[in-house]
Amino acid sequence: MHLQDKVRAAPPRSLLPHIQYLRAVAAFLVVLYHARLLTPIGRMLPFDVGRAGVDIFFVISGFIIQHVAARDDSGRPGAFMLKRAIRILPLYWLLTVAIGLAGQVVPALAGSGGVPDAGRILRSLLFLPYYDDAGEIHPVLFLGWTLNYEMFFYVVFAAGLLVARPVIRLAIVSGVLLLLVLAGVMLEPRGAAGVTYTSPLLLEFGAGLWLSYLWERRQRRGAAALSRGAALIAMAAGFAAIPLGESLWPMVPQVLRWGVPAIVIVAAALALDRGHAGRGRRVALLLGEASYAIYLTHPFVIKAVSIVYARLGVTALPLHALTLLATVAIVGAIGVAFHLIVERPLVRALRHRLLPRARPAVAAGEA
Repeated sequence: MHLQDKVRAAPPRSLLPHIQYLRAVAAFLVVLYHARLLTPIGRMLPFDVGRAGVDIFFVISGFIIQHVAARDDSGRPGAFMLKRAIRILPLYWLLTVAIGLAGQVVPALAGSGGVPDAGRILRSLLFLPYYDDAGEIHPVLFLGWTLNYEMFFYVVFAAGLLVARPVIRLAIVSGVLLLLVLAGVMLEPRGAAGVTYTSPLLLEFGAGLWLSYLWERRQRRGAAALSRGAALIAMAAGFAAIPLGESLWPMVPQVLRWGVPAIVIVAAALALDRGHAGRGRRVALLLGEASYAIYLTHPFVIKAVSIVYARLGVTALPLHALTLLATVAIVGAIGVAFHLIVERPLVRALRHRLLPRARPAVAAGEA
């Protein structure tokens, strides 16, 4: 099947289309952040706020885990972790090993974190945080620092699946996350693991858990949802609050400055979905489904563009703007291609082999 046919064959339906759209938006926010220094435009506009895409991702992740896994894997922490491993590991491990080996041949590809040795590669593959040569808690594929948080959250949630009653489970899991953050505030750990596992960013996963619980409860009761206009206004306000917070109160912790707007944005997307499976815009849905591949592959694309761009010696501002837009488009195209040609077949093959009786994954749950 050719790539064009695969795009046409992309699932036309999604349980929660606006959550899928939001995943794509969050991915491209991060892309803009990392592409900002390609041209002078990135120094003139506040693209630093693109980092808030990670906060949106974390809230969405908490929502999806509660929405899908709490229903399908209650009492089965092992099954839950296996499903998450199948979803997360193949592409991340493939790219981590690739850059780890490439760094041995061309050290410049390793970046400021230093050429990874076997120990660092292994710790990266196992999601064990460590400080690199630049003093950052970055694995071999530096974007994997967010996956260190994700996998730790999955472990905490998996343990919570042993609790039968959903609301008690939710209270325990979110309570553990809160206690870890409070421990970090009081103990001020300096080790990479301590800093990661007590970060306030963990609260964003907890917020996503509660969003899912409250949203599903509202659906069961048939309670009136926000109107489409009100939901759009709330989402616009959430996105506007991100750059405003950066300029008006930069000293406020990130979990409040960007985490609170992220919660509002995700809640607004849920209000737009209204709990009904619906037909979404095919390209936007595909970008949402490919958001993980876009996220993990975009640094490679940006690096390649930067090499070519530096040799061209562009000086005209319109060409700078065109280059930035073209980079984002290329990142999206390559990310989608990687998703369709590499990621999706790998994940499907592993699901078929390891989860032969599992029903097809819900589109919104493929984060």
